[in-house]
Amino acid sequence: MTVIRITDLLAPSRVFPHLAVRDREELLRTLALHLATEAGRPADDLVAAVVAAADRPALMIRGGVSLLHIFVVDLPSPIAIVARLRHPLDLDGTGGCGTDVVALLASPAAGVDGHLRALACLARRLRRSDVLAHVRATKQRDLMYLALTSDEWCAPHGATASSNSGRGPSAA
Repeated sequence: MTVIRITDLLAPSRVFPHLAVRDREELLRTLALHLATEAGRPADDLVAAVVAAADRPALMIRGGVSLLHIFVVDLPSPIAIVARLRHPLDLDGTGGCGTDVVALLASPAAGVDGHLRALACLARRLRRSDVLAHVRATKQRDLMYLALTSDEWCAPHGATASSNSGRGPSAA
């Protein structure tokens, strides 16, 4: 079984910290066009696939975070795009919780188990409240990418994430 890491799915060019779209249709088209560029695929094919996938309910990982996923024929490996929206959108049409962070996962059509591992990897990262706080706070692509793919920002320089367990100053 191949382990899928978040860095296998994302690249800085696939992270959008301040995406301005007016509505659901513009969002889907924008994500599909970026995906087409990253995957080296015809834009029309991916726009159709993303729009069709969006007809199914988005996975709402937690409040304000939606995960769309599609299969693409002849895609060599799973790739993801993550965007923080300038203005939240209602992606499911129910008028419920607006989405301000959206991820699109594209996987090879022949790799269902790889798709599920990639989906789980992306969902686990986007479910973390500390990661989401950083994603929502930054306007810089590199910082958003770092928050999505690394825990370097969690601990002060030279400390490990487990030291002091985040309980404030130690009573040494």
